This record gives sequence, structure tokens and C-alpha cells, in this order.
Amino acid sequence: MIESFDMLYKRLLNLEKRLEKYYKKIYIENELDFVMNGTYILKDELDKILDGSYILGGSDGEN
Repeated sequence: MIESFDMLYKRLLNLEKRLEKYYKKIYIENELDFVMNGTYILKDELDKILDGSYILGGSDGEN
């Protein structure tokens, strides 16, 4: 019984660490957080994404 409690406690601690890690990845306090996470999108790119004309991996006119 104690062994299973210890095992569950370790799993809970592991899940807590993983949740904290994911929270740090998605936490956004200001615009700098987007830049630091590598998720910053310029307004021109966002407009292209929204209207369906964004091309992944290149700019206009490039293949």
C-alpha cells in the first residue's frame, strides 16, 4: 500500500513539473514574451495568414 502511494506521489510530482514547464512555454505577459518564445508574427504576415495567402518558408515571389 505504501509503495503504491509513493509511486502515485512520484507520478504527481512529475506531472506537476511537466505542467509548470508547459505553462512557462505558453505564458504571455507582454509582446517581448512572443519574441523570446519565437512565436512573434508581424502584422503583414498575420494579415496574409488570415486571408489565406501566406506561403510557408518564403516571401512573395520565392519558391
